[in-house]
Amino acid sequence: MLDKKGLEQRLLMQSAGLMGLLAISGTIMGIITGSSAILLDGMTAFIGVIIKMMMIGTSKLIAHETSKRFQFGYFQFEPLVLVLEGSFTVLIVIYALSSGITDLLAGGRIINVGLAIGYALFFTLADTFYIIYVRRINKKLKSNLVKFDNMSWSVDVMLEAAILVSFLLAWGLSFTDWAPYARYIDPVVLIVLSIQMLPTSLKILIPSLKQILGVAPKLYHNRIQIVMDDFMKRYKFEDYVSSVQAYGNVKIIEIDILIPTDYPEQSIESFDRIRNEIDDAIGGPASEKWLTITFTATKRWMAKDYLLEEEEDLFV
Repeated sequence: MLDKKGLEQRLLMQSAGLMGLLAISGTIMGIITGSSAILLDGMTAFIGVIIKMMMIGTSKLIAHETSKRFQFGYFQFEPLVLVLEGSFTVLIVIYALSSGITDLLAGGRIINVGLAIGYALFFTLADTFYIIYVRRINKKLKSNLVKFDNMSWSVDVMLEAAILVSFLLAWGLSFTDWAPYARYIDPVVLIVLSIQMLPTSLKILIPSLKQILGVAPKLYHNRIQIVMDDFMKRYKFEDYVSSVQAYGNVKIIEIDILIPTDYPEQSIESFDRIRNEIDDAIGGPASEKWLTITFTATKRWMAKDYLLEEEEDLFV
């Protein structure tokens, strides 16, 4: 029975192998058929293979937790890899969009429609089944890397499904008086796919970039506030400050509690018991939570208090 990290790495290895097959097939078929849309699929897959290998390395690093050089762990590598994936995909989208517009203005492209349809049909079905298979496993695994990896497969399915529908249309046009317009199908498909891919690319890029920049996850921050408000009333503390940062599935939480100067004297064991109670109230696996709770009677030892108001947050 594989543990969580072992299963995560196995899924990422499978994904890299299948993406490699798609990259080679897409590039070869793109050249043979003369289709820029299929070539885009192959290029996207090659970038995907590189990113997936980086994801596998990141997953192995995170499993080590800490080292002498990375004393707070390797959590930050996860959003870094996802930022690279999102950035590369956005660049490919921009290139594909400009290429499609150029081909359209140049009078379109003549392609081998039969081979293009066969390629698109096979990989649309294969990728769809793979996405369903991984999504079902990740419902229990809850891996951030696997989740975003599966999103990249969704981009590929959109590509291949659009290629399939469009080339079926081109094939149908070849039997009508509209046959001369079939040469415009490929560049139009390329333009449409590029526009379609952009939102998914940004969904990968923006959340990961926010994590690297240290933007506090608003919902989780508010959850900590609710928990601590309850403990303030229960133990009659004077004030508290909570700070939260997320790297993938891992949350780094720091809570500074201000004790009144006339607070009854407590033993270390009593404060540890309160820490355990707060930890239990926050919830979540211990492996995905870096929690520090301090008690002080002096405000200068507390972090600055931040209220995450929507209108003040530039990274909503």
